[in-house]
Amino acid sequence: AEMAADGVTANVIYPPVTDTGWITDAVRDFVAGDHEHHHIADPAEVAEVIAWLCADAGRLVTGNVIRLR
Repeated sequence: AEMAADGVTANVIYPPVTDTGWITDAVRDFVAGDHEHHHIADPAEVAEVIAWLCADAGRLVTGNVIRLR
């Protein structure tokens, strides 16, 4: 709270399964058959959300766990 006056926000990004080079066919099959996972994310998709939070547009978002699907 002491940093809020300076525009500092704090959030947590909870990313989905993200293809960072380790995704196997078994992981793809798991994601395809699991109701909580919608797809395997590309790192750029996750980065877009992080970039938005760091931009002026995200200045009102703080204290959240943002679960990506």
